[in-house]
Amino acid sequence: MGNEISVNPDRLEDLANDLVTRLSRIEDEYRNLHMELADLINSAPPEYRHCFYHVGDPWGTGNQLVGQLSEMEIDLRMVANKFADADNLVGKLYKLYEQYGAVTALGALMTKQLAFYGLGFTQFIKDADGVFTYKHMAALQKVTDKIDESKKLGTMARAFLGPLYLRSKYKDVPLADLIHRKIAKYLPEDVAKFATDSKSLLYGFRNNTLNTSKFKAFVSTGAKFAKTNALSTVVLTGAMEVGGMGLKISENYAKYGNNPDVLKRENAKAIGNAVNNTVAISGGAITGAVIGGALGSLVGPVGTVVGAAAGSFVGGIIGEKAAKLTAGIAEKGAILIKEPLHHGVEFFKGGFEKAGKAVEAANKGIDIVNKQIKETISDPVGKIKDIGKGLSKAKETAGSLLDGAKGFLDKKLSFF
Repeated sequence: MGNEISVNPDRLEDLANDLVTRLSRIEDEYRNLHMELADLINSAPPEYRHCFYHVGDPWGTGNQLVGQLSEMEIDLRMVANKFADADNLVGKLYKLYEQYGAVTALGALMTKQLAFYGLGFTQFIKDADGVFTYKHMAALQKVTDKIDESKKLGTMARAFLGPLYLRSKYKDVPLADLIHRKIAKYLPEDVAKFATDSKSLLYGFRNNTLNTSKFKAFVSTGAKFAKTNALSTVVLTGAMEVGGMGLKISENYAKYGNNPDVLKRENAKAIGNAVNNTVAISGGAITGAVIGGALGSLVGPVGTVVGAAAGSFVGGIIGEKAAKLTAGIAEKGAILIKEPLHHGVEFFKGGFEKAGKAVEAANKGIDIVNKQIKETISDPVGKIKDIGKGLSKAKETAGSLLDGAKGFLDKKLSFF
């Protein structure tokens, strides 16, 4: 008896599609029955209407049945997707690449931050009361002060750092501080305050000297620290999820364009998952940044910045795992409002359909690559022989073409 179970994901998906079609018919049927019953009661003489009081309304029963079948469809399609993912070797390699890329990005960010502090562009000093202040390298301070004196140069420098710094919020913030924020993600003043309050809070826990004022100060500066991290995290996560959602909807148009019932449900699921992932991953990353920054403050403000970066990364991973626990709830909620969501998506239908053709072509290419990989894994020796035969055949074909060309040229150029 074999240890593997052979399942065709396409067959499971066909069953799910068939279930959705039947779901749609049941919905139409119980709604029609509800309306017919209401019309019958309203058309009956008043003295006989009480006879219908104990007649069950098909609306509640039908709605309950549809809810149960809808959950079955979600579970069935989820199983089909899991089997398809398990069979997709290229997809597995890409997921490894994503994880590797995330770790690389984190390492690059931390290296950049540590290099900035290691070269002394910004230094943090602690006074006798344990309060951190900061100062920038003299050369950096002088150059940026000169640029700030010129409105034109100041605007150009801020635009060079990023359009974000052209907002009125940063109008009076020194350019040197904005350079620190560009590299370290936070304004130096916010880092110094959060490091001071975090260290005070942690020492208070350790020495049993914690009081309300220390806790309030930590919450206040922590909220500002979290807000700064939230801007970049939510924007980045949201952009990634919206991009993924767009690809999924495009794929849905390619696969289910002729089946509007399935299309509406699958597009609603894609939107629900995008919202769910954005909230969960962003929330985890923001919380992780605050916790990591607070713990890193034990070694000073530089630890605050580096700890926040590490905490944001770990929190994002935790948020990603948590998103899977709430994905079903998000999908069911989105399905309940699938009609208005569908109307909104249909506004961009043309673009999604065009993109869907490209996604479909890419999926076919991935299927071919997967097939080649599996054939090579199952019979590497035979595959190498096939490749050798193919190269030999190509060589023979190329030789034949060259001989033909040579003969042609000999005849045509014989006058030489």
